[in-house]
Amino acid sequence: MTAVEERDGGRVAVFVDGREAFTVRAAMLERLGIEVGGSLPDEQLAGTERSPELAKARDAALRLLGVRARSARELRDRLHGKGFSDETSEQVLAGLERVGLVDDRAFARLWIEERVRLRPIGRRRAVSELLAKGVGRRVAQAVADEVYAEHPQAELAARALEPKLRAGRAESPKRRRRRLEAFLLRRGFSYDVIATALREAEEVSGSDQDG
Repeated sequence: MTAVEERDGGRVAVFVDGREAFTVRAAMLERLGIEVGGSLPDEQLAGTERSPELAKARDAALRLLGVRARSARELRDRLHGKGFSDETSEQVLAGLERVGLVDDRAFARLWIEERVRLRPIGRRRAVSELLAKGVGRRVAQAVADEVYAEHPQAELAARALEPKLRAGRAESPKRRRRRLEAFLLRRGFSYDVIATALREAEEVSGSDQDG
């Protein structure tokens, strides 16, 4: 039996075979559609009681997931790095995917939303980061479309600019614009979005000076 129990501080504990395997943020499980306080199907445990290797690989995977959500490829690579065979790794992954603990679409959304919240980036960079983590291009692009429909890139670019606007006031307007443009390009924003964000920042700056 795999059970999910609430803990203090917005975290939950996942128990496997009656013992606590790992803790994770409740928000992560909620976004994966896993109910806190309930239990998970036992399909991913099938065979582990007869295979110490499978049980060991499963526990390693759960500990990795306790640190943060991971894509299927990330988890597969980490299990391989720990010396588990392809067959063992795939069996563990298949079981975790069946119960929703490994879900590339949910992982992609969680990843972008976290990036958008903590350190705003543009759609291009978000997709690039997901591809680097092994998420398929179609899934990465579809999820990015969903998230950025909820969080307009122009607003995110403006947020990203805020701390940069307070620096370099002694620069010439042309040099300052080039610096800010390069910064937003590195964050993965498109030229259209950058032009809008810079224009609005310049208008605000001009209004402040007039005042």
